[in-house]
Amino acid sequence: MRNSRGIVWGGMLIILGVIWLLRSMDLLNIDWDAVLPYWPVLLILAGAILMAAGRERGSGGIVALLITLAVFGGIVNKTHQAIDDRDNWHFGWDDDRDYGHDRDDDDYDNDDSDRRRDEDYERDRRGGRPINGSYNYEMQDFIQKANFNLEGGAGSFSLDGNTPKLFEAATKSNVVGFKSTTSVNKLNNSASVSLKMEEGNVKIKNGEISNQAKIHLNDRPIWNIDLGIGAGKGNFDFSNYKVEKLKVSTGVADMDIRLSDKLPVAVVEIEAGVASVTLEVPESVGCEMRMDGALNAKNMEGLERVGNGHYRSSNYDTAPKKVIVHYEGGLTSINIKRY
Repeated sequence: MRNSRGIVWGGMLIILGVIWLLRSMDLLNIDWDAVLPYWPVLLILAGAILMAAGRERGSGGIVALLITLAVFGGIVNKTHQAIDDRDNWHFGWDDDRDYGHDRDDDDYDNDDSDRRRDEDYERDRRGGRPINGSYNYEMQDFIQKANFNLEGGAGSFSLDGNTPKLFEAATKSNVVGFKSTTSVNKLNNSASVSLKMEEGNVKIKNGEISNQAKIHLNDRPIWNIDLGIGAGKGNFDFSNYKVEKLKVSTGVADMDIRLSDKLPVAVVEIEAGVASVTLEVPESVGCEMRMDGALNAKNMEGLERVGNGHYRSSNYDTAPKKVIVHYEGGLTSINIKRY
């Protein structure tokens, strides 16, 4: 075990030192966007060494080193995280993107939302000015259930409060824009709303994230909400809303989520990568949580362990309203708070 640890840490230091030395001497120029997607090759090599070497001395350390490098490469590749020349954090999905190409006008059609004209959007992008957007859809009396889908990419997102409209959002970005669509179905008294951030980059300068969206929903319908955030910050306060089902998918993000006690049963599904998730649950609500994954830091306020990865509040059986949480993550921090 001691030899394996030495090989892992020594090997990593040697590899990193060689890379930085060659880079400083202008002898090495790696296109990481082209290399990092192939991190699974390291796992294949580790498996091949195990099969070939078996328990031979030294093979365990080499395998451990390859696995460690694979995990590191997978995390970096998934978040596309780098540091630009101005010492600003820079999450890049497509640095060589040509913003002058022709767009399909259908991609920007939205019969139900207020949108910026394409030429204004392009002029602001070229001029480097913030790209501000405003989106909304009027509430209609027949709407009893509604779906909201956020595809955030990377940035800072908040959802709280109430609005007389069904949905409204204010967005701001220095790099990319947002698109919004809304549809209604009078046959089942429902509506569906989506807000999607275009592919691009996000920068953090002076502690402020360039891509931002502030969202408000109407508190009358029963909501099914799907949040997808690649990286950044999310602050979601659902305490005023009747949320029947909440699904959260995130890569590298700091997420604060406050639930409500408006419905008899609410189901929450969270899938997190390298993230910090804080989930606030009303004290009057019975809470059950089932967790899958390894290397997760846990703080289960008011919940007791009843099985492997299974936690419950003491009032779960007697509480008239319940929240059921399914959590899957690795290398995450999950905090349950009662309020």
